[in-house]
Amino acid sequence: MRFLRRHWHLVAATALVLAAGCSSGSSEWVVPTPASGTTGTKVHITGVVHHYEQEGGFYAIRSDDGATYDPSNLPPDFQKEGLSVEADALKRTDLVGIHQTGTIVELVRIRKR
Repeated sequence: MRFLRRHWHLVAATALVLAAGCSSGSSEWVVPTPASGTTGTKVHITGVVHHYEQEGGFYAIRSDDGATYDPSNLPPDFQKEGLSVEADALKRTDLVGIHQTGTIVELVRIRKR
């Protein structure tokens, strides 16, 4: 008890650090390598990564609102079936893809949620 009275500030600081680390639940943002000079309409995506088998297999993001996005630069750490993510992206209407699954986007930043 004497320790607590004497070092209450250390105990309080430790409790705050632990609480902050446990309560967040969100990951740090990852900034994928973009194509140079990329332009497009900005879009915010929250959804789940899914693996599609057509055309040799690829990963796309199915958003919470039902839209599907085909990211051209999804980092390998995010290529996991069922991974819940949040991302900022640019819609690439200037590109055509072979996947034919959703809107092609270039990720500006992404994180696990």
